[in-house]
Amino acid sequence: SGLVIETVDLQPPTLPPAKPKSVEPAMAGLPKVTTQPSLPAQAAPSVLDKSKFYTNDIAARIRELEAEIAEEINRVKSQQGTPTSSQQSLAGESVQSADVGTNPPMVDERAAAVESKAKSLKEKATGVSFDPKLEDGLFLVGAGVRKKAIINVYAVAMYSSPTAIASLGALKKGKDAQSTLRDSSRTFNTFTPKTSFVLEMTFKADGKAIAEAIADGVKPRYSGSADDVTQLENLIVEGVKSKGGQATKGTIFRFDCDVEGVAVSVDGNMQGKAVSEGMGSALVDVFMDDKAVSPQLVESCMATWCGSGL
Repeated sequence: SGLVIETVDLQPPTLPPAKPKSVEPAMAGLPKVTTQPSLPAQAAPSVLDKSKFYTNDIAARIRELEAEIAEEINRVKSQQGTPTSSQQSLAGESVQSADVGTNPPMVDERAAAVESKAKSLKEKATGVSFDPKLEDGLFLVGAGVRKKAIINVYAVAMYSSPTAIASLGALKKGKDAQSTLRDSSRTFNTFTPKTSFVLEMTFKADGKAIAEAIADGVKPRYSGSADDVTQLENLIVEGVKSKGGQATKGTIFRFDCDVEGVAVSVDGNMQGKAVSEGMGSALVDVFMDDKAVSPQLVESCMATWCGSGL
């Protein structure tokens, strides 16, 4: 055919070895970051350091409270005629601050001391016995009899606070002791909120007659209105009406005296209260002053608690 075909050996061209790309150009234009050397770790504040200020505040407040408590104790003692801390210091006696956390209140201590010595009493002339303590925490001070000529009309017991009873602890029997007991049992306050008289009839009597007898004792000792005394009489009369108007033998009257007046109950049934300031103290005087209607009651109170060491 006249054509000659030559075989051509095709080889790929040889390329020079590729150079690794540098990362520097990729970072070009960016700010250079400089790593700061790490700082040494600081120790955390101590828990004791944190609480130091709070502890100081608490300690200061405790001192303030102790001062306030000591001041209140001195105030109460001065009202009762007990030397205050400052008076004891002038006398050369050592003064110790009250330990509120360990010592029980003064009233509780007195109550425990009185309760350990309290006992039931049997009134000699009538044979009537009285319990050593009432349900409201008043303790038996003494027992006596109300006489009319040769007749024993009723047996009577006086109940009062541990503070009133303790006022006799260091005293000898006599007018001073009687006056002290009278004052402490008729001056109604936190320590002596109430004084009560329990009367048990040993002779049958008309309710109105008993009411008048009680009222006749109160009137000369009470400076208030006569209407207040009439109210007291009416409560007694109304209480006896439930028994047919007669206070028979064994009928029990109770008179609770406080700063507000006198509450009356008959055989355990509350009749009401003659509300009048001074009435309660006047009824205490009926049984405790120099002209007391039952000298035997006064004598029994002295014999039971004078020199008891309370």
